[in-house]
Amino acid sequence: MSELKIMLSATEVSGDLHAANLVKAVRRIYPATSFIGIGGEKMRKAGVKVKAFTVHMGTIGLLEGVKYYPSFLRIMSMVEETLKEEHPDLVVLVDSRDFNLRVVRLANRLRIPTVYYIAPPVWAWPDWKAKTIARSLTRIIAIFPFEAKVYEKIGANVTFAGHPLLDVVKPKLSKEEAYRRFDLDPCKPIIGLLPGSRECEISKLLPVMLKAACILKKNLEGVQFLLPIAASVFQDKISKIVARSKLPIKITDNDIYDLMNISDLLIVASGTATLEAACLNTPMIIVYKTSISSYLLGQILLKLPYVGLPNILAEKRIVPELLQFRATANRVGDLALKLLADSKKLEQMKVELRGVVQKLGKPGAIDRAARVVVETATSMRK
Repeated sequence: MSELKIMLSATEVSGDLHAANLVKAVRRIYPATSFIGIGGEKMRKAGVKVKAFTVHMGTIGLLEGVKYYPSFLRIMSMVEETLKEEHPDLVVLVDSRDFNLRVVRLANRLRIPTVYYIAPPVWAWPDWKAKTIARSLTRIIAIFPFEAKVYEKIGANVTFAGHPLLDVVKPKLSKEEAYRRFDLDPCKPIIGLLPGSRECEISKLLPVMLKAACILKKNLEGVQFLLPIAASVFQDKISKIVARSKLPIKITDNDIYDLMNISDLLIVASGTATLEAACLNTPMIIVYKTSISSYLLGQILLKLPYVGLPNILAEKRIVPELLQFRATANRVGDLALKLLADSKKLEQMKVELRGVVQKLGKPGAIDRAARVVVETATSMRK
């Protein structure tokens, strides 16, 4: 068995998780594989030689990314140098659309095959952009069934693997154990606050969530708040913002699925966490705010009527969305109070969320994705 050398690129917290799990699965299939790349601590622990830590640099929109632009240029230069020196058998891109599509162009110039895992959401964009992306990639691993159909339609070499969260989202504790572990009263409302895994999301959304929490505290006796931190790099920032609110909020940097599992309701940033909540059958309110320019650009370019992944998959609004100008503390707080007072609505949301999870495919997605990676890397060497 000759050695394979694979390079990975991820600049998001969720991408770091998915890349790390993919590495473990590839090694189970093809042990003689070495990994280099850019990403985060989870990738490093999985055995990747991480040449730059980038998970704190995830952004949405043009203005939000400006502060990281010099760092992106330096890292992109380092990636190009690494590709030339190491000339890996394959480059695997994980999420991080804008950055990784530039990496794809570098790899193509050096005739290094590419696989995109957690691929760009071409189903939300104009057709011309989707076709350009499809033509530039050697292979695409789709995590949504409708995504696979769109890529197939535009001529991409795509494989539907299913969503990796089905293999990952599993509480370690029973609900009773979790109540004891986090010193919570199961007879009083438990609200989870998840402001996102990007610095710009935390800055815009956490203050809104905390003001909404003040409204809930005034109206719900004994309400309890949980705040799991998605990335430890932001722990100090989050702790300072929460301290200023003077609210009794339990903050933790692990056990996120146990905390989500025991919450009666989540107030959550649009993104991966909404699907994690769906997998745990936890009701939620989706909130999101970005810069005015990014919001207006999205209104022009995006084809979808929803931003929340559960709603996109359900093809209808099953989870409330409060976006941009509607994402105010009063609206979030009032909506949370109404939902918590209406057990029938919460139960109906749970029923709908179970339907969403069924659309994510079957467990084993990570192993199926790993087989695609190994097949592509070995076949392109021949």
